Amino acid sequence: MTKHNALLLIIVLMLNGCTSTSQPIPPDALNHYRDTLVDLGVKSSEAMTVEYKSNYSNFKERVKTQDQTDPNPLTLRFCGGRFEWKWGDCDADQSTVPVFNVIARSRADLAKLNGAMVDYANFLILFNAANENSKANLDAAADKIGAATQSIASRFGVELDEAKMGAFANLGSNAVQQLLAKKQRQGMAAVMLEFQPGVKYFSGLGSQAMAISAAGIKDEYNEENRKTARKIVTEDDGKKRLALVEKLLELNEQTSTQLDSLGMLAAAYESIPGAHRELMAAIESGRHASLSELVGYIEMISNIAVTYKKSDTE
Repeated sequence: MTKHNALLLIIVLMLNGCTSTSQPIPPDALNHYRDTLVDLGVKSSEAMTVEYKSNYSNFKERVKTQDQTDPNPLTLRFCGGRFEWKWGDCDADQSTVPVFNVIARSRADLAKLNGAMVDYANFLILFNAANENSKANLDAAADKIGAATQSIASRFGVELDEAKMGAFANLGSNAVQQLLAKKQRQGMAAVMLEFQPGVKYFSGLGSQAMAISAAGIKDEYNEENRKTARKIVTEDDGKKRLALVEKLLELNEQTSTQLDSLGMLAAAYESIPGAHRELMAAIESGRHASLSELVGYIEMISNIAVTYKKSDTE
């Protein structure tokens, strides 16, 4: 073989190597990402349920002392899509409904957002090991994510925007075929990069839901604080005044713990895009993705919920 032919052979082999099908990455990396999101969904639901029960208990105590109670904010209204609902009127400001209703809505929003993220992680697991025989399963998984994305867009009143949502905005069988081609050319991390805008956008909606609940809790605290503070100032009986002071301190403890929990949940959802980027970098470098920041937040959420639940029953 001449030097010229040998050089041509080397070039051909190099080009073939560049265009050959990308090998699947170890599934443990994607499974860890999926399982972490599942854990976040479970722990966030538990934390929000604790907050809901506590605020519902507060609401019942206030109802006992009220001359009248307006039932309208306590009524479910069915607005928008087939499965959409809202407390009070369809166009009501959330600040006009009891805070436990706001927390219930935020809990449902988180479940919807987290479900979409878990569906996406499951899609990645399927996609990683994709072949011609698994195309039907991939299409079904893509359709599921597409339906979830449409539902989220409807719930939050936004359009399906590729600039905001990336590949989530138009995921279907045609998009799957294009992503498979991209994976073959550039690898799995390049495919995940197409979804990064949507991961960031959905995570932001999760954090936003926590901020809405926090605003409701603050408003309710300020109202209760003003009422109790006025009674403390005007109460002449020492024992009754002490009881009022203790009530206010208990409200302070409850509110600060709730806000800590919501802040931790918001931080956890804000860390999801970073975990996704870490996973992409790990795939490209062949190292393990610990997802330590997201895992750390999940552990703290769990600890706060356990502590809150324990103090609430004492």
